[in-house]
Amino acid sequence: MTKNDAALAVLEEVLWAARRAAEKSKDDQGQFASGLQAAYYDVLSVAFEQAGLFDLDPADFGMQDFNPDSMLSPRKAA
Repeated sequence: MTKNDAALAVLEEVLWAARRAAEKSKDDQGQFASGLQAAYYDVLSVAFEQAGLFDLDPADFGMQDFNPDSMLSPRKAA
């Protein structure tokens, strides 16, 4: 495995960890949860934007069925 391949593997794992954490915390309430969601959205949306600039398909890094904008839906009231 080259260093480039290793770096891509690390990036894919970071994106998956952010996605899992964002999905897990989606229904959490409060200011902390809102801030956390905003941070996950920022990380994931930047990754998708950058991928687009390099003509990368989200499937190239395991995110073919995910759209960061889905995180912007209104939160459920408690």
